[in-house]
Amino acid sequence: MSKKLNFQKLNRGWFIALGLGFLSFSSGLITWKQFSNPEFVTIVIMFAVSAIIFSATFFFWCLIFSPKLGRFIESDDTEIEGPTVKMVTKVSKSGDADIDHWVKRYVFARNMFGLSVIPLLILGGLFVFG
Repeated sequence: MSKKLNFQKLNRGWFIALGLGFLSFSSGLITWKQFSNPEFVTIVIMFAVSAIIFSATFFFWCLIFSPKLGRFIESDDTEIEGPTVKMVTKVSKSGDADIDHWVKRYVFARNMFGLSVIPLLILGGLFVFG
């Protein structure tokens, strides 16, 4: 299975996603003039949007170039423990440390992107109609 995964493309996608996230955050700081007049809420929103850009970029990169990573996901569950809601993704072990490493990164980006879609739509609706 490890011969079918292109680790160089996965690594390239990871750094492209990190770069786009950093670029979106830093360009937001510059264009919204947060250096001269910092506002906490604006910085938090820019960080959230850059995290969404990072996770979406890496998630779709993996879907396009390494769709076999999704085969290691066994189930997605939502656990409620009092006021805390957790999203738990169970993955199967491949026996190869490199594959398991990339599966963890893929699941992280997938869950981050999946949990950010609804807030992103709400923010977009507030921006357009607010």
